[in-house]
Amino acid sequence: MKKVIVVIISVIAMIILFLFAYDHKSKQEQLFSGYSLTPAEDSLIHDGDIILRYGYGIISDIIVEQLDEPFALSHCGIICKNDSSIVIHSVSSSISPFDGVQYQSLKSFVKDSKKNSIIIVRFKLPDERKSLSAISKRAYYYLNKKVPFDHKFDISDSSKIYCSELIYLVIKDEFGMDIFKNKMKTKLDHFRYAAFLDTAHFSIIINHQLRKKKK
Repeated sequence: MKKVIVVIISVIAMIILFLFAYDHKSKQEQLFSGYSLTPAEDSLIHDGDIILRYGYGIISDIIVEQLDEPFALSHCGIICKNDSSIVIHSVSSSISPFDGVQYQSLKSFVKDSKKNSIIIVRFKLPDERKSLSAISKRAYYYLNKKVPFDHKFDISDSSKIYCSELIYLVIKDEFGMDIFKNKMKTKLDHFRYAAFLDTAHFSIIINHQLRKKKK
């Protein structure tokens, strides 16, 4: 019995050490990355654009591995350009000081992204009577409500919201369009970022992942 307990403790210790080392390496990589958008790229961005990225840490790596999409992406948010550029997004308290819908500066959001992982897209307006700013204004609505993060990832329940669900809800609220329609064939489809790269509904404005060297 004692041997079993020793083995269990050893395994737990190894897992903890692995996670600590993984997290430390990830933070060091992030600290010295210096990743940013150029002034020319920043000038291309409109209020209401959607930003996608591959973040740091083991959770982001697991998301990318499980989704296995053409572009490596683990998170997304809505860009709001007023006096300053911010990103409204929903994040779990397990990786953020705050739980749920929150904001951070665009500069910080990019710096928290793995190098050459940023993609920025623009929703193709189905109703010319509305502008892209309708997207950012609706994002502020959820921000002001302080909606918590949806740890169950239940897209049918908007009382809690995960990252891609925020964008899904904003577009559905403002334009009556379900961007995941006909894309829900597997249980992972409402997590996938491919819907935001569908050229029927989105234009790709910036894609740093095309700069990656092919192996």
